[in-house]
Amino acid sequence: MTRSWLTRLRHALLGEPSDECVLRTAPTRAVAELWLNLLGDHGIPARAVPALPSSFMGDGMQHRLIVRSQHVDEAERILRALWDATRP
Repeated sequence: MTRSWLTRLRHALLGEPSDECVLRTAPTRAVAELWLNLLGDHGIPARAVPALPSSFMGDGMQHRLIVRSQHVDEAERILRALWDATRP
């Protein structure tokens, strides 16, 4: 996965480890926690952070789901399977 100069700069300024990637953005904290638990059940460590860094951890705001680079493909496959299973 090739990162743009802007992504590298953001990682340097915000202090995010360079081996982590934003997988998806959950619409709420509750959804992010659901995704975290699902990935954790499959042995994939992940964390959720609010989309706006200066905001409080309210449930009604978007949260970015962050995983390590080596787990991106498997995590995406798991979340896609969840999406496919819940669609009518």
